[in-house]
Amino acid sequence: MPLTWIEISKKNLLHNLAQFKNIAPQSEIWPVVKSNAYGHGVREVVKILNEAPEASGLALANLDEALSLLDITSKPLMVLSYFDRDEAKLELAARRAISLPVYDLKTIDYLDDLGKKINQSFLLNLKIDTGTSRLGFRVEEATSAIGYVLSKSNVKLNSIFTHYAESESEDLDFSQKQLATFLDITKNFPDIKIHSACSAASVSLPQSQASLIRLGLSLYGLWPSEPTRLRAEAISLDLKPILAFKTTIIQLKPLKKGESVGYNRTYKANHDCQLAVLPVGYWEGLNRLLSNKAGVIIRGVLCPIRGNVCMNLTMVELPLDLDVKVGDTVTLLGTDGADKVTVEDWAKISLTINYEVVTKLNPQIPRVII
Repeated sequence: MPLTWIEISKKNLLHNLAQFKNIAPQSEIWPVVKSNAYGHGVREVVKILNEAPEASGLALANLDEALSLLDITSKPLMVLSYFDRDEAKLELAARRAISLPVYDLKTIDYLDDLGKKINQSFLLNLKIDTGTSRLGFRVEEATSAIGYVLSKSNVKLNSIFTHYAESESEDLDFSQKQLATFLDITKNFPDIKIHSACSAASVSLPQSQASLIRLGLSLYGLWPSEPTRLRAEAISLDLKPILAFKTTIIQLKPLKKGESVGYNRTYKANHDCQLAVLPVGYWEGLNRLLSNKAGVIIRGVLCPIRGNVCMNLTMVELPLDLDVKVGDTVTLLGTDGADKVTVEDWAKISLTINYEVVTKLNPQIPRVII
């Protein structure tokens, strides 16, 4: 067993997937497994999803991510954001029916010409920018762009999609305007799949569920926001975190009153205690803002981090009467006994969002399916 590892709960992942299928039985559910499955471990997550009939396909950020999964899944793959113009990769994408995003006419022309050259057709997902001001054709360009794709011989329009700027917010006025704009454009193309719903929109704007849902953060048992959680609670949608982050004690030593801990001596003991040294730090994904603020769980006891989190080491204070030994398991994120440390706890202390906490977990840490 490694000194540090991440546990992924198969049961909880499948539970979360089923929860969204229950609220949107008419929609395909496409888990978003980009960015190493939001830091959870893409190959482990995909192996679980392969067994789930509720998962109609998988969505990735770029073509390289999609190609890396061809050896472990036969589910359809959709690229949401970008790809480079590598003909060998694109020919493989065409042959394996990986659908690609387009948001400018030159890219449509390029793929149509390449399709003719290699005698293959490309599946395209045309993105419309309805107000996020990221990728996508502007609203006034959208209908013409859709027609442009439909006029080509070597590309096929797989879907039309958009993305919400704040569907996780308390105020849904802007999201409703985005949805209305999107539906006004796509109503003229009833035979084409459309999608706009992320995790939050699936709950907050049920009318956005459409042909398919791109199930991102909530697949992993995390809420995009507190308003989303409250809306989900009202419709009895329940999520369970799938990740636990664990390590082991590699050294124990006494810490005397007045002694300092770590770089810059940011903590000085005001009483005698035990100190445990852990083989994790900011390289593994512990933000330095957790220093002297967060805690870990050892034998069911919440123990505070002392001193600055180092690159590969972190020190924690233990009560003198806590019976521990080198090699004992430490829960960094997760539940042990009556105590738990959540991704949201870390996000609040680190002045960020839960998305960033999990995606910054080092991909080299072994992921173990339980």
